[in-house]
Amino acid sequence: MTVSNVVNGRFGSMTKETRTAVELAIRELRYRPHASGRSLKLSTRFAIGMVVVDASPTFLADPFITHLVAGLSNYLNQRDYGLVLQGISAAGLHKAALMKRHETDAICLFLSGPPVLRRRLIARFRTLNQPIIVFQEPVPAGPLLHSIRQDDFGGAKALAARMVARGADKIIFLAPEVSWPAIEQRLAGAQSAMEAGGKVERIRVVTCGNGGFPDTQSALAHDVVQNGWPSGIMGCNDQMGIAALKWATGRGMRVPEDVLVTGFNAFEVWQYSDPVLTTVFSPAYDMGSKAGEMVLDILRGDAPLEQECIFPVSVRFGGSA
Repeated sequence: MTVSNVVNGRFGSMTKETRTAVELAIRELRYRPHASGRSLKLSTRFAIGMVVVDASPTFLADPFITHLVAGLSNYLNQRDYGLVLQGISAAGLHKAALMKRHETDAICLFLSGPPVLRRRLIARFRTLNQPIIVFQEPVPAGPLLHSIRQDDFGGAKALAARMVARGADKIIFLAPEVSWPAIEQRLAGAQSAMEAGGKVERIRVVTCGNGGFPDTQSALAHDVVQNGWPSGIMGCNDQMGIAALKWATGRGMRVPEDVLVTGFNAFEVWQYSDPVLTTVFSPAYDMGSKAGEMVLDILRGDAPLEQECIFPVSVRFGGSA
């Protein structure tokens, strides 16, 4: 029992000398707890699943997902839990190991696709009877189901309000073909600011393929030919904002004098544009850490009082808007 207490970090009832002696023996014997035996003994797997529903095989290249996973993984690792990460398309979900085998104690979800599909996916994961944390969108009321998201609506509203205040009356919103809940909220927030500013023309959405650099610039070029230059361009993330900024300045447009440009998320790349991009700071890493905290609280029987946790965001002002 004393050895078990040391291995599991329970030191309250033992002397410092006893703890030191056990830790010395562990080092000399090169002892490591057997994960399978420990799981059987405690009826827990010491692993949390993270499922990113995205058809792209390079889903981890997205900075938001990278920061989110890093925050979650680091929090769990410090508490002797592992992270089982899977990226998969909605159509291939039935092949996911986390759906076929009971490998984890809880699941975190980051979903793409139309709202109806995302609701259906949440319902499907609930059949696993495990605690579920859903990132970036509200969830229906129910036990073992919680949501963590940032204020995408408020952040985009603040960006669009700044553009309106600086004279923008014709704004386009650059978005990838794949629907993500955060992007839907950003578009709604931007439209709300336009309406509040008395602009009758709603923001026009320009779909940019996979959202990469060439797709963004190609879609922007096509839209300008068809509809003329806008007075403002909102990238749904910093990568698309910088692609738009570079395309505009490459055609003789001055930023921000001729056209205002913004991004979203303020990961390191936003500072590399010239002028520096005006954007919104995302607390994605802290959101991942919070998910780890919430899910371990639930597993210990201390369910969070709130079903939804919303992180505030803040505007980072650059020279582009």
